[in-house]
Amino acid sequence: MTTPRALRLAPRKIRLRKAALAFCIAAACLGLACGPRADEPLRRSVPSRPTDAGLLAAFLGDQGNGGNARRVLQLVKEEGADLLLLLGDFDYGDDPAAWNAMLDEVLGPDFPVFAVAGNHDVARWDAYQHLLEERLRRTAGARCDGEYGVNAACEYRGLFFVLSGAGTLGSGHAHFIEESLAGSDAIWRVCAWHKNRSAMQVGGKPDEVSWDVYESCRRGGAIVATAHEHSYERTRTLADLRDRRIDPAWPEVGRLRVGGGSTFVFVSGLGGRSIRGQGRCHPSRPPYGCGFEWASIYTATQGATFGALFIEFGVGGDPRAARGYFRNVRGETIDSFTVRAEPP
Repeated sequence: MTTPRALRLAPRKIRLRKAALAFCIAAACLGLACGPRADEPLRRSVPSRPTDAGLLAAFLGDQGNGGNARRVLQLVKEEGADLLLLLGDFDYGDDPAAWNAMLDEVLGPDFPVFAVAGNHDVARWDAYQHLLEERLRRTAGARCDGEYGVNAACEYRGLFFVLSGAGTLGSGHAHFIEESLAGSDAIWRVCAWHKNRSAMQVGGKPDEVSWDVYESCRRGGAIVATAHEHSYERTRTLADLRDRRIDPAWPEVGRLRVGGGSTFVFVSGLGGRSIRGQGRCHPSRPPYGCGFEWASIYTATQGATFGALFIEFGVGGDPRAARGYFRNVRGETIDSFTVRAEPP
């Protein structure tokens, strides 16, 4: 039988491959690693597909179903956001119909809303999920693959985002995130879930999400979006999330990068339910404590009111440039920053 030319290997190539295999076996015996280390960026082709220029995304969680929640949604509408990414804990009343009616009333029944499950949504998650999937079907150009709000990879107008139930619902979140990010060629990508690790918020929340989940997003070149703690806080650019190591090439408070093994994390939990104080990383004014990883902190300690984080992608005609800002319902800009997307 004739071996196809594409499958034939010259003797020298065979010897080289045998040598490489022998090296990897020896390395394994010595406890070394062949291939990329776990702390290295995931290897893939360079992401090159942009978002729509000027795409504006709003991020918030911990809503409730009262006047404060409506004011925050009205802010989202007035800012001209193109989509809303809800970070869990919707109405706190296990009333999906009433919560959805609030969205329809303020934003409209066809406004693009995507969401993750929060701990206060679990009891009626099937009903919330059904309403969100109906809205997804009405959103032209939107796509989500997987279990919505738990392990789902989504895209809308070029923005790629993973909706994860990490710490709340489902399992296998880190692996799903890693595989989803590795399979996307989008320049801008976001990991979204509800809960936190204690070190990734400034209130009183315990460790409820594994570091593997956070680090899968960092290595995959994704922004990390969370809520659960009822406040707003944002890190600087971090080259290691577990150790909160600031990227030495991007140490500035207001100038961030995502990719190249670095990212930033934010908590946006001022959606309307309540406001909590700063419990760690004092003082209450910059430069903040702990490891100086926090760029902005806005809690009851700082006199916070409700609001949302906004990120505009593809700023100034540059597909790799973005700008973010947190604005409250009084129209005050509390935090502002720029972001640069680099290959993972």
